[in-house]
Amino acid sequence: MLDVALDYLLNQTFGSLTATFWFPLFVELPRFFVGGVVAGWFVLFHSRDARRPDRGAGAISVVVPGHNDSAALRRTVLSLREQTVDALQIIVVNDGSTDGTDATCRDLERRGLIDDYIHIRSRGGKAAAVNAALGIARHDLFLVTDSDTTFDRDALAIAAGYFRDPRVGAVGGTLRVRNIGRSLATGVQHVNYAFSITLGRIVKDMLGFYFVASGAFGMYRTAAVRAVGGWDFGPGEDGDIVTRLRLAGWRARFAPFAVAMTEVPATFVKLGRQRLRWDRSMIRNRYRKAGPYVLDPRNANFDTAFAVSFLDIFFFNGLVPFLFLVYGAYLAGVYGPFAATLLLSVQLFYISAGLLKYLIALSVSTRPREDLRYLAFVPLYSLINVYFLRFVRLYATANELVARGSYTDPYVPAKVRARVRRY
Repeated sequence: MLDVALDYLLNQTFGSLTATFWFPLFVELPRFFVGGVVAGWFVLFHSRDARRPDRGAGAISVVVPGHNDSAALRRTVLSLREQTVDALQIIVVNDGSTDGTDATCRDLERRGLIDDYIHIRSRGGKAAAVNAALGIARHDLFLVTDSDTTFDRDALAIAAGYFRDPRVGAVGGTLRVRNIGRSLATGVQHVNYAFSITLGRIVKDMLGFYFVASGAFGMYRTAAVRAVGGWDFGPGEDGDIVTRLRLAGWRARFAPFAVAMTEVPATFVKLGRQRLRWDRSMIRNRYRKAGPYVLDPRNANFDTAFAVSFLDIFFFNGLVPFLFLVYGAYLAGVYGPFAATLLLSVQLFYISAGLLKYLIALSVSTRPREDLRYLAFVPLYSLINVYFLRFVRLYATANELVARGSYTDPYVPAKVRARVRRY
């Protein structure tokens, strides 16, 4: 069957090949090409300056919200105490924990490792915890992280350097996978993070599309977030706050060499649940909540690049997965038993493009030798992305548009979900 299919492909005309491979040629290839060109431009002309920490970085207030995560929280605080910045105010918020988090926090406070400790008796969710800390933040910059995140020593200094531009209101850092060797799922996510969080956000930053600072590493101008009212309820509160800052006229930047380590789901089932939550909240925050303002050219702070970024997300999350289903049905209907072989050839295109992207990602990695060992995970990531994560995105889009699934997500406590405004 394979040799027959190969002979068939080699005897096609340009027009018939275009008709056969319209999806990868006209939907996928332009995206790969633009991303590759922009990433290459960054590597050649901008990466050297972006690597330098700001030795004159000012004072930063940091909030570490925690819920039943006492062991990891201690590690996060110790990592923050090693940062090369002028001054640091560490605020730990115990968000209704029922384990030993309270004892851990009080011990850290006695030892002078944290500056302020807020104990919320009944869990209110991350947004409530961050807003509580925002109320007592003393410094001009405000870092939001998670209790399972650790930082490279220069990470905060590099991110803070971007705020020398008075137009910047938010800066996101790079995330790497700490539990990378635990399972196939974590190895795949290492490749995913290299593509979507590091390389993808470099491209978005260069194009003016950047609109989400990861919840594990987002730094903000304190006065700016106070002016827009702080954090709204999640999930997806990290993207929501950056969107509102951009609507208020602030710029958002990505700091690719400000690096933090975080834990990722160790199984594909847990990965699917995480991405379902992320993708549903993205649809809600981008289109129900912010879309009418971002896409309205009459808005005083209308930003064409920002508006295009919203359309790009809808294209990537909703339209591309749907078109891939249509493409698969088209191949099956037109080519019958050859459809599987044609899909295999398309998959080889994805793998080849993925290997090229990973090599570009290595050029902006802070640990290139370690990352090179995971080059072999690129083909597996390609399969997982196309045949699993792509359909998670499609389901999340449909579920959010039809059933508003993000409003029932247990990430947010039930009492908070019951009171939230529905967009």
